[in-house]
Parts: sequence; structure tokens; C-alpha cells
Amino acid sequence: MVDTPETPPAKRGRKPAADKPAKAKAAKTVITPEPVEAAPMKPAATRATADEGSNGAESKWSAQIAPIKAQAEKAAKTAKEKINSVDWKAHVDPLKDQAGKTAKSAAIVAKDKTGTAMQSLAKLISDTAGTVDAKLGPQYGDYARQAAEQVAGAGTALEGKDVDQLMDEARDFVRKSPAVAIGAAAVVGYVLMRLAKGSDDKA
Repeated sequence: MVDTPETPPAKRGRKPAADKPAKAKAAKTVITPEPVEAAPMKPAATRATADEGSNGAESKWSAQIAPIKAQAEKAAKTAKEKINSVDWKAHVDPLKDQAGKTAKSAAIVAKDKTGTAMQSLAKLISDTAGTVDAKLGPQYGDYARQAAEQVAGAGTALEGKDVDQLMDEARDFVRKSPAVAIGAAAVVGYVLMRLAKGSDDKA
């Protein structure tokens, strides 16, 4: 068949539903069973047996744990009583006193060595004052002698004072000028580090 302009082209596809014959569906019949009377269940009895089983297990565990728990509580109580019965201050005070005595004896030894070193330095400066006179002039020799006198005076003052007096003076100095004290501590620390490093290199 040839399509002509008068006749529209045939469409292919589904046919409209009207062309199909309608099928009748079979009606379902619902059968309802007749109620049968059964013996009622006893839910309380079922729960009771389950509860009895779990209570039995719990009571066994409780019976086993109770002595261990009692021992642990007794041990904790005994340990607490021992800790509370110790006089910690009586144990710490002797250690504190011993540390204080050790530090004071070390400070006394350091003070004596420093005083001796300052006196030796003053003698060395005084002895070289003559050489400074000859090489640089009498004016510079006088500076060396004055420096030697000041170092000797500081050494004598250091030897004449008690360690407690020196500590009090140091505390007062730090209170009055903390910046200078921090700077001096840094310089002294650096010098001590260099001295210790030098002695390690020699060894």
C-alpha cells in the first residue's frame, strides 16, 4: 500500500482499550474459619520461670562476688588507715633540715674559695702594676693599683660576712633592682658554663 496525500499514514502501536473484549475477573470467596477455643496461656507463669532462672544466676554471682568485695573493701580501709596514720611532716622535716645544712655548707665552701680567689686576683693585679707603669705610664699603673685595692676590699668583705648575711644582701639587691640581678645571673651562668666546658675539654 502506498501512502498518498489523501490517506494519512497508518499508525502502528497499541489498539485502544475499547477494542479489547473485557475479561471478567473471578470473584474470590473469603472463608472465615470458625473460632476455636483454646486453653488460655498463663503468661505470668512463663515470666516467673524466666525470672527464677535469672534470679538464680544473679544470686550465684552475688554469692561468689560478696567475699571478694568484702576483702577489697577491707584492704582499702586498711590502706587508708595506714596512710592517714603516717606523720608525713615528721618524715619531711629532717630531710628539709638536712638539705638546708648541705646547701649552707656548700655555700660556705664556695664563699671561702671565692674570697681566696679574689685575694689572689688582687695580688696579681698589684704585682703587675709595676709592669703597667713601665710599659704604659704611671697613670695606668695607678688604675691597676686602685683596681687591686677594690678587689682586695671586696674579697675581705666577702670573707668577713656570714653566708646568711650574704643571702640577705642578695635578696635585698634582687628586690631593689631585679633587671640587674637577672642580667648578672645570666652573665655568671655563662661564665660558669664556659669554665665547666673548658674543664671538660682538658679532661
